[in-house]
Amino acid sequence: MRIWVRTEASTRIGLGHFMRCYALAEAARMQGHEVVFLINDIAEAAIQRLLNLGIRCRHLDTSIGTPQDVAALRAVIAPGEVIVSDSYAIGPDYYNDLYTDYILVAMDDLAVVRPLNVHLLINAAPSAETRPYDQIAPYAVKCLGPAYALIRHEFRQTYPLPPRGHVSVIFGGSDPYGFTARCAEALADMGAAEIRLIVGPAHNDVDSLRALCARREECRLYLSPDNVAEVLSGATLVVTAAGGSLNEVAAMKLCALGLVVADNQASWLLSSPFPMLDARDGWPEGFEATVCTLLDRPDVRSSIAMRAHAQIDGRGCERVLSAIASLTL
Repeated sequence: MRIWVRTEASTRIGLGHFMRCYALAEAARMQGHEVVFLINDIAEAAIQRLLNLGIRCRHLDTSIGTPQDVAALRAVIAPGEVIVSDSYAIGPDYYNDLYTDYILVAMDDLAVVRPLNVHLLINAAPSAETRPYDQIAPYAVKCLGPAYALIRHEFRQTYPLPPRGHVSVIFGGSDPYGFTARCAEALADMGAAEIRLIVGPAHNDVDSLRALCARREECRLYLSPDNVAEVLSGATLVVTAAGGSLNEVAAMKLCALGLVVADNQASWLLSSPFPMLDARDGWPEGFEATVCTLLDRPDVRSSIAMRAHAQIDGRGCERVLSAIASLTL
C-alpha cells in the first residue's frame, strides 16, 4: 500500500499536523508500506526525520486545499491510492473533487467542514464522539476517541530513569504563543530543581530560551532532540499544550498538566484525563497552585497517569492503519 500525506508545517502554523501524520507514517513504514509527504513549508530537521524512515518528501507550490492543489495532487497520485489530509485550510470542495478517484483519509479536530466527504475520519480528542460526525460524514468509517491517538514508536519504549525526577515543559515544535519561557520562569520561581525545556525545529525564539537557561541554572534546553520520549522519561510532571503531546505523555504513563492555548484545543477542557487550564487569554490563573498540588501529591500524580494510560495505550496508529487497509473504492 502507498500512502500520500498532504499536510503543512511552519513557524506560524506549528508542527502539530505534521507530527501526527509522521506518527502514522512511521507505523506504516514499520509495516512495509510506502509513504510520500506532499508539503509546502517544512523545517530541515523535519525533512531529515522523514528521510531517516525512508519516507519521500515532495514539495508542492500550490496552496493547500485550493482547486490548484487538487489538480497538483491529481498530477502526481494515481487513482485508487490513499491520500491522508491534515490541514484546517481544507474545505468540502477539496474532498468532493477527490472522493470518487481516491481513498480519502481526513484528520479532523473541529467538525466544521460540512459535508466531510471522506472514506475514513480520524479525531482522537477525548470528546470526539460527541461531535456531529454522523450528520456531516455519514458514509465515512470513523476512528474517534483516544484509542486512535497517533503516537510515535519512541513513546512506547522504556528508557533508563534519571537519578532524580524533573519537570518537563513542551509546547510543540514551534510554541507560537511563547509559553515555554513563561512556564520555565514560573517553575523556577517555585523552586523546581530541574526543568527540561523541549522545543522543536520551528521555534522562533531559541536565543531567548538559551539566555533564560544561562540565567536560571535549573533550566536545561533540549532543542530538537532525536528522542523526545527519552528526555521526558522519569518526569515527575510534564507541562504541555493540549493535543498530541498529552497523548504521548499518557502513553508513557506520566502525569501532565495541560494548557489550552488555542480555540481548536478547547474540547480538552471538557473531557481530558489530565488536569487542564485555559490559557487562551494569557497566563492562566491557578497555574502555580495546581503545580504545587501535583508536585506535593505523588499518589494523585500516579492516579492521573494510570487513568490517562488506560485511555491512550499508544496503539492508535495500528488501529488506524488496519482501518485504512480495509477500505476500497
